[in-house]
Amino acid sequence: MTIYYTLTFGILVAEMVLFGLLVLPLPSRWRHAMLTFTLKSPQMAKAMYIFKIVFGFIFILFFDTINRLQRMSAENEAERQQHHHDYGYETNFKAKKFYTQRNLYLTGFTLFLSVILERTSALVLELVKREEELKNAKSQTAEVTKGQQRLIDMEDDYKKQVEALNVQIKELKRQNLDYETLKKQADQQQKEFDRLATEYNKLESSVNAGEAKKDI
Repeated sequence: MTIYYTLTFGILVAEMVLFGLLVLPLPSRWRHAMLTFTLKSPQMAKAMYIFKIVFGFIFILFFDTINRLQRMSAENEAERQQHHHDYGYETNFKAKKFYTQRNLYLTGFTLFLSVILERTSALVLELVKREEELKNAKSQTAEVTKGQQRLIDMEDDYKKQVEALNVQIKELKRQNLDYETLKKQADQQQKEFDRLATEYNKLESSVNAGEAKKDI
């Protein structure tokens, strides 16, 4: 295996490891930290740029292996017409075809897994964002619920205060009614007292007048 196909195999293994990390049921906090580091790190941005260039070369290798397989098939048809029972040639051709097919599968799976990895990472990142939004919504809902509960408690307190004030108002009305009753009774007693005092003065005046006549 040549060096560029060895590097392609190493990239394929790295993609498999990354894909395994993405699909593992990790805590959302760890997954978010990993994705945030991958997306916002300048080193990772440079690495992704280099990987894009590398995938471009792998794409060229993929098409090169396809063309090589087509040429080998055409050459094999021509050689078969000249060498009908050349077992050495057949063995050499099958070995070359095997290696070419291996390189085709290697480059093809690397490119395919790169597309799957990119799409999966985007979906996982979207999932993490939605989980954060859901968490924020839950916290906001909890705060709103607490605020509503606080308002309900304040309303209950105000109701209790209003009820206590109503009781005090009723008590004051009752006391005012008692005061008015007492006032009326006092007025009546005062009038009765004035009437009795007037009669008493009249009687005393008449008595004094009689005694004066007797003295004369």
